Amino acid sequence: MKRLNLKVLRNLTLLSLVLSAAPAYSQMQCRTTLGSHLTPIMGTDHLMAFEATMAPGVITDYRIQGGMYLLAFDFSLWNQSNLYFEGGYKNWSKVDLDDAAADDINLPELTSRHLGVRQLFYSFDTPKTAVKVGLHETKLGNYLLVDERILGGSVDRNFGAIDVNVRAGTVLQNFARMGQFCANRHLYNLTQDNFTENIGEKPGETNLIGAVINWNPHYQAPAVSSSDDDFSDFDEFGEFDEFSEFSDEESGTGSIPLVENVGFILYQEMGSIIEDPKQYVGSLIDLNLPGEISMRTGVVYQGLENNNALVYILQSRKAFLWNSGMNTDLIVSYIGKSDIDDGAVFQPLFSNLFIGEVMRMDATSFPLWTAEVKHRFGGPLRYKTALKAVGQVEGDQTREIDLENSIHLFDHVQATLLLSHVESDAFEIEFPDGVNMIRTEIRVAF
Repeated sequence: MKRLNLKVLRNLTLLSLVLSAAPAYSQMQCRTTLGSHLTPIMGTDHLMAFEATMAPGVITDYRIQGGMYLLAFDFSLWNQSNLYFEGGYKNWSKVDLDDAAADDINLPELTSRHLGVRQLFYSFDTPKTAVKVGLHETKLGNYLLVDERILGGSVDRNFGAIDVNVRAGTVLQNFARMGQFCANRHLYNLTQDNFTENIGEKPGETNLIGAVINWNPHYQAPAVSSSDDDFSDFDEFGEFDEFSEFSDEESGTGSIPLVENVGFILYQEMGSIIEDPKQYVGSLIDLNLPGEISMRTGVVYQGLENNNALVYILQSRKAFLWNSGMNTDLIVSYIGKSDIDDGAVFQPLFSNLFIGEVMRMDATSFPLWTAEVKHRFGGPLRYKTALKAVGQVEGDQTREIDLENSIHLFDHVQATLLLSHVESDAFEIEFPDGVNMIRTEIRVAF
């Protein structure tokens, strides 16, 4: 078998580090640049953008290829209202390196071709209120319970020191984040996991409803009454994602308060195919520690018959800002689980942490530890590099390390190089030396 040799992977890693001399500002976890290229249509207030992605690579015994074409329209309506549409076409191929058909990888089978709608929603935005209704991507505050595409509604509201998020909707297999229109689901898939097997096929089969209340204990009302406000765009309070970052804002008083934010959550999943509704309640506290270290701590209780459990979060971040304009982030976290019922499994359907480029570990993989170093260079190429690691403490003892380098070659072209090494008891017999992956993503957007 022609496997991607670990020595070759290491050499490619060193090469990519040598070439790391220059940063893409989009999140490393969501590499699309579609939103940043929305431009006016023929001088109107309406916007549109197009993005094409080509992603060839090799994962141990297989040659892989992914392609996706996305088109977005943002129609300005009335009174700060908008109608947003985002959809497109994707295809993928995964061929054994020993297969003579490998030369035909650019001609994917019909089963790998999909047309899909990613988002279609109405939105209403003011400095203190944001509403979305329809099919849209959403999170629920900075907790790890919701990161999904829902058909429903999202409401965010600011009351001075208090911010409130409310989410309610249904999720279907076809449009779920790991559904048919997912870009990478079929390319990796080492353990034949089906990320949507428990999600409904019809509206009402798997639903969610929840609310988050965040309190800023050092909030100060604006000195002058004005329509302008420090709270805008409802960026969901520094949402907790795969390797989430904390807010860089300071109090502006010359001293940084110990407690940055206190959050509370109430959340439930229910539906016609969910036999036992799941309830979640929890609290999250963001702290500022000496040495300019940010710390996030929290606990979430899962109430489910014979599956009662507590999940706790410890995450710290240290940011370095250099005189050259470069910046570096160091982030480490531990997500632990304490069983109230023997053998309890933490199982929110829509958490979608997807930690690790290849294995995409989630809530059912807890406990997990993560570590990450991200560096953004200055200059017109907007280059950034990130070295990430994640490990499973129990279960299959899965461990993954990822290196990601991203650069803007031109205003409309972004290139990303991904290298990964994975070891796990889940495929120790088939791949005793682990799994290696190298992949390139080229995005053209305008």
